[in-house]
Amino acid sequence: MKWIALVLAPVAAQADTTHDRFMDDLPTCVDAAADRYEASECISVYADTCMIEAEDGQSNLGMTACLNAEADAWDKLLNQEYRAALGWAESADQEEAKYFPEYANRVDTIRAAQRAWIAFRDANCEMAYGLWGSGSMRYPAHALCRRDMTAKRTLDLRA
Repeated sequence: MKWIALVLAPVAAQADTTHDRFMDDLPTCVDAAADRYEASECISVYADTCMIEAEDGQSNLGMTACLNAEADAWDKLLNQEYRAALGWAESADQEEAKYFPEYANRVDTIRAAQRAWIAFRDANCEMAYGLWGSGSMRYPAHALCRRDMTAKRTLDLRA
């Protein structure tokens, strides 16, 4: 297993350099979008650039590192959107509870939906990994699945 760390280290180091900048740029890209369709164009910007610019970006390990780095950025934004959705839901539930307390359950439904979505994403991406069997494309397939599903969920919560 030590050889994997040695092989990934140059790609990960190069990806990390750009990764910090992208973590800041991703919200700007999404915020600048006129609508959800335009915001979806922010998906893959980092990973595609990383795969072109990183020395080993076209290798399976390089693609995986780039895709995972972008997935991490989307996950950070997803958590911000989730907290914002919970904040909105809590406020709406407080208002609703004054007159119709039986309907003041937005926080619970958002939380349950997010937990179910995480379980689905994880299982779905494990399937993407498993379909490749022992093939080396299983790593980028898993990373691509995680990146795409996390990005789309982020835009869902934002909407």
